[in-house]
Amino acid sequence: MRSLPFLIALALFSTSAFAHDNHQTAEEVRLLKKEVVKLRKEVHSDHKHGAGAENVRDLEKEVVKLRKNVHRLQDLILELQASIDAQSELAHPVPVEERPKWACYMSDVKAGGIHSKGFSRIEAKGRLLEICSQRGGLCFESGIECSDE
Repeated sequence: MRSLPFLIALALFSTSAFAHDNHQTAEEVRLLKKEVVKLRKEVHSDHKHGAGAENVRDLEKEVVKLRKNVHRLQDLILELQASIDAQSELAHPVPVEERPKWACYMSDVKAGGIHSKGFSRIEAKGRLLEICSQRGGLCFESGIECSDE
């Protein structure tokens, strides 16, 4: 469709060189040139508004869909950042003053050598007995040795 007006224009413009002898023919050629220009404009505008309009609608729908996906991803990123912040608040390192000050050790035949730490002597012993029982050892409080760090 694009080549037809181009071919007509080419034929008309090339004939204008031969039309100088006859004034009426030159005037007709000029009118035909104007018509070709109008046709060209119509073809281009029809092309833009015709089949292109459907493509534009499809692209607009795609843009709306992509924008929704971007907003959804932004929401997910914000949720992930909030959960990471919440987890980092829970996993604060214990200050030096608040670290366990008691350490206990026990050697058992079945469970092997076991050690534990606690803020108090009783807590350290309790953790040690718990570990010993989990390993299937013979756990007696009399075999535990504790010291403060």
